[in-house]
Amino acid sequence: MDSEIELLGPIAVRHAGNVQHLQSAQARVAFARLVLAGPEGVTRDELADVIWPGSLPPTWASALRTLVSRLRAFVGALQAEPVNSLVKRGGRYVLALGEGVLVDVEDATRSVAAAHEALNAGNVAVADRLATRAADRLRFPFLSEHEGGWVAERREHLTEYLVTALEIASRAAMWSGDHARAALLAEEATARAPERESAHRCLMAVREAMGNRGEALRAYQRLRRYLAEELGVDPSPETEAAYLALLGPSSVSAAPSGGSAAGHRPVPFVGRHREMATVADAWARAARGRRQFVLVTGESGIGKTRLLREAGAMMAAEGGLLLVGRCDEGAMAPYQPIVEALDNYVAASPDDPLDAVGPAARGPLRQLLPSLGGPCLPGELPEQPVLFAALTQLLLAAASEQPCAILIDDAHWADPQTVALLRHLLRTTTDARLCVVVAARNDLPTSARRRVRAGLDEAMLPVEHAGDGTEVALGGLDLDSTRTLVHKLGTGAVTDATDADPARRAYSRSGGNPFMLLEMLRYQAGLNAVPPAVARMVAAKQAAIGRDAARLLQVAAVTGPSVTFDAVAGAAGLDVLAALDALEALLEVGILTEVTAAGSQHPDRPAIYEFRHAVVRQAVYEQVSDARRRHVTSRQRTASGPRYDTDLSSC
Repeated sequence: MDSEIELLGPIAVRHAGNVQHLQSAQARVAFARLVLAGPEGVTRDELADVIWPGSLPPTWASALRTLVSRLRAFVGALQAEPVNSLVKRGGRYVLALGEGVLVDVEDATRSVAAAHEALNAGNVAVADRLATRAADRLRFPFLSEHEGGWVAERREHLTEYLVTALEIASRAAMWSGDHARAALLAEEATARAPERESAHRCLMAVREAMGNRGEALRAYQRLRRYLAEELGVDPSPETEAAYLALLGPSSVSAAPSGGSAAGHRPVPFVGRHREMATVADAWARAARGRRQFVLVTGESGIGKTRLLREAGAMMAAEGGLLLVGRCDEGAMAPYQPIVEALDNYVAASPDDPLDAVGPAARGPLRQLLPSLGGPCLPGELPEQPVLFAALTQLLLAAASEQPCAILIDDAHWADPQTVALLRHLLRTTTDARLCVVVAARNDLPTSARRRVRAGLDEAMLPVEHAGDGTEVALGGLDLDSTRTLVHKLGTGAVTDATDADPARRAYSRSGGNPFMLLEMLRYQAGLNAVPPAVARMVAAKQAAIGRDAARLLQVAAVTGPSVTFDAVAGAAGLDVLAALDALEALLEVGILTEVTAAGSQHPDRPAIYEFRHAVVRQAVYEQVSDARRRHVTSRQRTASGPRYDTDLSSC
C-alpha cells in the first residue's frame, strides 16, 4: 500500500509517512463524494448538491471551480510524480486514484464480506479478525459535521455494514466460547439498529448459548414490542423460527470442529410431508375460526421438537401469532407451559394487555404472569376456576387479533394442573382462531407414561370426537429421506469412507431415528461406533426402566439382534412373571419390538423380539462387563430354544 485515504473520522490522506487534512467542511464532503464515486465520477450538479444541500448559493458555479482547484492540489500529495488526478471527463468530475491507494471505507466493506464468507466456511478465527477490524473502522463517524441526502444515505449504508460486522464478530466469539464478548457485540448491534431483526436473533442465540433462555426470550420480546410500536409490524418468519428454536437445546454454543462448519450447518427438514400436511390442515381450519388440537407423539429423538418448529414457522409465515411454552421435568412454576406462552405475548405487547380482559381477570393475571409482577407462591394463587377463566380471556383476546397457535413441547412432563388447564382451554375456545399443538414422548416408563398420556387422551377425546383433534405419530425416517438428508448435509457429514453405502448403513443401524442418525453421521469414529450422545441417551433409558428390565435388556443385547422370551428370561435369572413385566417395560419404552417373523399361521412358535435400533443394542452390549457376557453365554448354551448370532458387526 503506497497511500491511504481515511474518510471515517477526520478525513485525512496518508502518504510516505505524511498526513494531510482538509480544513474546509465543503472540501471534505466534496472529496468524499469524488473518492466513493470511483471511475464513474459525478456531474457538476451532483457535486454541487452534495456540497450545498437544500439550496445553491448564487455564485455556486465559481465557488465549485475554486473548490475543485483546491482539491486537485490536495490530491496531488498522493502521487509520486506531478499529475492531474482530478479531471473532467464527459461532463463528469473523475478522481483517478492509483492502484496502490487504499480507501478505508472500501477496505472495511470488503473485510465484512470476507468475514461473512469465512464464517460460512467455518473459519471462525479469520471471520472474527476481519469483522473486528472492520467494526473498529466503521465505528468512526462519516462526515459528522455535514448533512444532506447523499451523506445520510451513505451513513445508513455504513451502519448496515457495521451492524453486520458486529453480528459476525459476535457469532464468531460465541462459537469460540467467548460468550461475554459475544453478548457485548450483539447488544451493540441491536442498539445501533433496533429495527434489524438479524441483530436481535444474534443476541437471542448468544443468550441461549450462555444458558440463559429467559434473557433470550426477553431479547425477542423487546424486538417484538419495538416492531409493533415503531413500525406496526410483526417479526419476520425467520425471527419467529428463532423464537421457536428456543424450545429445544442449544445448537450453536460450540465452535465448528476441525475448521469445518458442517457440524453447525442447519439440519435439513426432510421426510415429514404427510405430518406437516396434517398440521397445516389443522392450522387452516383454526384460521377460519374453529379451534384445533394436534397431539404429536413419538420416541425420544424422533423429531417432535423439529416438527413443532417447522409448523410454527409455517404458521408465522401465514400471519399467525405464536405462543410457545415448554414443560420441564419437576417444574415448580404452576401451569408452566401455558403461563410461559401467554407471558411472552404479554411482555412483547406494545399495549397494556389487561385492557382486553375484564376487571375480574386482571388481578389473577397479575398474580400469575411474571411480566405483570407474578408469579406469587402457589398457595397464594386464586382457585383454579378463577385462574382458568382469566387465562382463557387473555388467550381469546390474543386470538381475536390474529389467528393464534399455542405450541407446547415436552408435554410428557406436564403436571396434572397443566393438563387440567389445557382441557379447560380446549373446551372453552371452540369458536376461536386457535390451534394448539402439543408434543409428547411415548417411550417413557409405564407409570409416568400412563399418567401423562391418560390426561392428554382425556383432553383429546372430546375434541377428536368433534372432528377438531388429531394425533400425529412420528416414526423413523425412511431410507429415501435418509439419503436426502445425507446429500443435503454434504459428503463431509459421512465419516465412514469404507462403507459402500453409508446412508443405508446409518439408516439400518438407527432405524431412521433422526437424532441417532445425525449423531452417527457426524461421529468421527465411523458408522460402526456408538456416538457418545447416543450412549448417554441409552444409559438414561436404562436407568428409568427398573432393575429387572435393565437386566433383561443386557441379556438380550448379549444374546443377539433377535431373541425369544424363553432364551432371555432364563439367562437373566428372573421368574416368569418378573420377566414378563420386564419384557413389557422394554416394549413400552420402544427399545424392543415384537416382530411377526414367527408367522401368525403358526401360533405354536414363540414370538421373536428385536431391538428397534441396532445402535442401541450395541450401546447396551458395550456397557455389559466381560464377566457378565460370559455368564449369559454359558447359561444359554444349556438353555433350550433357538440361538441367534451375537456378532455386532452385522447390526
